[in-house]
Amino acid sequence: MNETSITLLGVLAACLTTGCWLPQVLKSWRSRSARDFSGLYLSLLTSGVVFWIAYGLLRHDIAVIGANVITLGLLVVMIGIKLRER
Repeated sequence: MNETSITLLGVLAACLTTGCWLPQVLKSWRSRSARDFSGLYLSLLTSGVVFWIAYGLLRHDIAVIGANVITLGLLVVMIGIKLRER
């Protein structure tokens, strides 16, 4: 595999794993409820995503950076919905 193919593979993986969050965020946004998500889960996942962004920056890996920045944005929305429920 050449470097371009490897990058495309990473971008595809990033799009799929990040995109899987979109239906859940839309459902939670419409219902104004994130009760199915524990606060601890959201906190741990958000921390992991921040570390992935740092890793991507250090490795200069655009697929890792891009996917995790978008995932972080979606998680911020989910956390906001979760906090509004209180």
